[in-house]
Amino acid sequence: MVKDMFSARPVIRCALVASLGVVLLGAGAPWAHGADPARFARSSKVEIGARYWVNWGETSKDLYDTNGRALVSRLTYHDLSGDAHEIFGRFTRNGYFVRAFFGLGHLGSGRLRDEDFPPAVSVYSSTDSGQHSGSIGYATLDLGHDLRQWENSRVGVFFGYNYFKQDVTGYGCTQRATHPGVCVPSVAVATRVITQRNHWRSLRIGMNGEMHRGRWRLSGDVALMPRVSLRGTDSHWRRICGEAGCFTGAIPEDGQGHGYQLEAMLSYQVSRKVRLGIGGRYWHMQTRGYTHFEGHIAGDGGSPQRVDWYTDIFGLTAQVSARF
Repeated sequence: MVKDMFSARPVIRCALVASLGVVLLGAGAPWAHGADPARFARSSKVEIGARYWVNWGETSKDLYDTNGRALVSRLTYHDLSGDAHEIFGRFTRNGYFVRAFFGLGHLGSGRLRDEDFPPAVSVYSSTDSGQHSGSIGYATLDLGHDLRQWENSRVGVFFGYNYFKQDVTGYGCTQRATHPGVCVPSVAVATRVITQRNHWRSLRIGMNGEMHRGRWRLSGDVALMPRVSLRGTDSHWRRICGEAGCFTGAIPEDGQGHGYQLEAMLSYQVSRKVRLGIGGRYWHMQTRGYTHFEGHIAGDGGSPQRVDWYTDIFGLTAQVSARF
């Protein structure tokens, strides 16, 4: 089921883009022409609420040789699924707004595929591990301005900052290719084999908008992230030891890149102040940097090797909010 959801990623992304397009185009629709802008400005000053996010995703890295040309290894944490709880708020005054949200969650299931390629290894290797006990944490702060406001709609721009932390761990190991020495025999499923901890920090710039129809509200964001910074560590637990050639601990990694974030929400006003909503969210980030083996291999100086990282996480959201 999770695999089917991930294969449907383009459909979900298109649905989000379509929803956002309706929001942004609707802001200039003829029915809004001539409406009183002050009425909409008075309709909201403060909104606070809580949100639940059920999500799926994939995160992967390609590791290259010291020359940065030949692919050495690929680790893919796929079919990840989990959920998160978050709080959010928005303060608006005279067309300017500040908003933020903070969330914590877990990644309860998934798989790790670890591939090694010749000539780095004599025979192609592909191992499979289970992923559980993972976690995510994130925070976003935006400052923005409503460029245009009408009686029942608005459109604005914003810039801000996003932080996203993702921890994943592979357990057990089974060889799926023909390599005779890697995970042969298989490693017990309860044995921790690899942990990846990544911290993504991003600058955001984008557009947002919303439309009202009676008690219904459709809102959305499109955010580009022109600068994404990655700091992470890779712990190969079965290779950490005091002997020559072993890792002395977690291997640090870094990178610089870009990404984007999409979000849409359809909400219903159940009372004068309270709204309930359902929506969707899609985040993508990718970087290019280095895995820093130097100083982290026992008996060997080591050297940095190029690494390309990407992560995708998407899902459905449900929220309750109050306006004052």
